[in-house]
Amino acid sequence: MSKQSKKNKSSEIDSEFSERNYTIVGALFSGSVAYLVFASQSAYQEIELSDLRLATLLVFAAILPFQGAYLIMHTYVQRFSEYLNEQKMMTLTKLAERCRIIGYLSVLGFTFSLININEIIGATFIFSVVSVIVLVRWSWNQGLSKKPTEIDS
Repeated sequence: MSKQSKKNKSSEIDSEFSERNYTIVGALFSGSVAYLVFASQSAYQEIELSDLRLATLLVFAAILPFQGAYLIMHTYVQRFSEYLNEQKMMTLTKLAERCRIIGYLSVLGFTFSLININEIIGATFIFSVVSVIVLVRWSWNQGLSKKPTEIDS
């Protein structure tokens, strides 16, 4: 294996197990747990659980293990990376990436919970999410299209 491909794989592993990813998944995990605990307690007291409320709880219940698995893998790799061979690191990296991406779907649960409160609140949230994605992608592409100047370097 060439030095360049080793460097690329190393940076791929480093980027997957970055503190940024850990913080994002940790925040989503905390929000998911909080929603499941508080919403399930109030749902328990409801006579008839709405389909949307049930869907919200199901999304959080399904996503939570993936978020937890990512956090565990991240901690494991940070602690024991020097003892893991390249194949194990690549396997953990791919698995962690999939768990992280599935964990991001908890935003869907938050969306359902807002729609359950009020359709206008849910629609506003969806509009805002789409607007932010478009804005970030546009800004990112604008930054990539310009060549760095000496001042930026």
